[in-house]
Amino acid sequence: MNIDGKGLMVFMSNIRTVAMYKKAAELWAELRVELLSASAFHSNEKPNPSQLWRMYWSSHQRFFRHMCMSAKVPATVRLAKQALKEDKCVVIGLQSTGEARTEEAVTKYGLELDDFVSGPRELLLKFVDENYPLPEKPEPLQGDESVKELQRKRHSATPGVSLKGRVRKVAKWKPASDGESDEESDTDSGHESTESDDEFQICEICSSEEERKKLLQCSCCGKLVHPACLVPPITDLVPETWSCYSCKEKTDEYMQARRAYIEELLKRYEQALQRKSKILDIIRSLDLPNNPLDDIIDQLGGPDKVAEMTGRRGMLVRASSGKGVTYQARNTKEVTMEMVNMHEKQLFMDGKKLVAIISEAGSAGVSLQADRRALNQKRRVHLTLELPWSADRAIQQFGRTHRSNQASAPEYRLLFTNLGGERRFASIVAKRLESLGALTQGDRRAGPSLSAYNYDSSYGKKALMVMYRGIMEQDNLPVVPPGCSSEKPETVQDFITKAKAALVSVGIVRDTVLGSNLIAIQMSNGKDNGKFSGRIVDSDMHDVGRFLNRLLGLPPDIQNRYLVG
Repeated sequence: MNIDGKGLMVFMSNIRTVAMYKKAAELWAELRVELLSASAFHSNEKPNPSQLWRMYWSSHQRFFRHMCMSAKVPATVRLAKQALKEDKCVVIGLQSTGEARTEEAVTKYGLELDDFVSGPRELLLKFVDENYPLPEKPEPLQGDESVKELQRKRHSATPGVSLKGRVRKVAKWKPASDGESDEESDTDSGHESTESDDEFQICEICSSEEERKKLLQCSCCGKLVHPACLVPPITDLVPETWSCYSCKEKTDEYMQARRAYIEELLKRYEQALQRKSKILDIIRSLDLPNNPLDDIIDQLGGPDKVAEMTGRRGMLVRASSGKGVTYQARNTKEVTMEMVNMHEKQLFMDGKKLVAIISEAGSAGVSLQADRRALNQKRRVHLTLELPWSADRAIQQFGRTHRSNQASAPEYRLLFTNLGGERRFASIVAKRLESLGALTQGDRRAGPSLSAYNYDSSYGKKALMVMYRGIMEQDNLPVVPPGCSSEKPETVQDFITKAKAALVSVGIVRDTVLGSNLIAIQMSNGKDNGKFSGRIVDSDMHDVGRFLNRLLGLPPDIQNRYLVG
């Protein structure tokens, strides 16, 4: 569609990485089942379930948003090269620079890497590494120290028992003199009770009061015995924490059971750690796209050919040999970090670089139109991979290349993939562009007619509710689903079964009892004869935004089947 003076087009880019996207969707579905199992098994461990699932869905949305952006890179490069051949220059607008993921990767792996960082991979690795539920790692027993600690605990639970192995000899009580005060008498009467108890302590074995100095007191049970009365008798020096044979046997039994318990806890911890490591290895082996910003700059000639005006401080640059990449700062000795964006802008306006990449963070106050006062007056082709969430900021980004005193008006290209889930972003853009016409021309009817992309409307909400009720078999589907036939009811039932499984896998259908073959059902063409219960909460029944966000986590064919339906 063409708008006078501005040449605005919505360009649908066919996703070329269907296999990559499908594997990523399957991995997220499997990860969700794994996290459900792990969080149920380790219910008392961190993170708590609400925090875990908030992080899961947040990472899920960002991951597939990165995937959608990466899918547009080939079309972006092709359109940019085509514009350069037509003697035009190119401005590419995006929001996500991937700086955080790049810096994390550089911190972990070093300044020299084999290839550009994959934002989706690093995001998923970080989520699993920081949020996978693990049981607390048990502290191992430290031999004799643990025995002493057990004895100490037993002693603290047995009042009146001395930690000393031998009984102290206590001075005999003497009657108080007439001159002593009542207070002293009260104190002495307390001593009398203690001393009299000590005087009549006897050996538990021979019941003899003799040789009280030689009596040993068990630090656990408090029993008194003569060393010679024990079998076998004790002839050597005994430690202060001496225990009788009966208590020692009980202690040994307890310690043996305690060691077995700790070994079981350690085994449980190591098994969970192995499962986590296995998931991380699967993620590392997955074929995932590189950071779009670095990829585009590299394919269009590198930093020497592309002016970058973003908020990031460093970038990955391909080595001169073509093998590997190196992380380096964007600024140089001659240009400070604060002035690097203005320096890049001037290179573009002087025609020394004919491609510019801008983000909201780095392009504030920057004008890139074909200014009659600038050396570079070539017509701008403004490619937009990703728009800001605010309508005002979206207008500002368009305005970077469309201002007064320009030699020619820019051409706008809004890039979307043919993924059904990315129509979530198209829906938002539709609203923004409709408001763009109203704000710039004072007429709400002005601007491109993109109502076909606006799903988040009263009609879209009603259609979503009807679809949900049909899939949950609360009502009949108003139309025959795509790929089904009214003459073959089994095809409609197959669609409903797979649709339920798909909604379960992305958390729309809740409180389900899942079978072990859920993933196979939702990702393949197999059938399931079993039944599973579940529900869609009322707040989700009209939430078009959540539906489209979650839809991104399904394989492309299932996404498009939903939106066509």
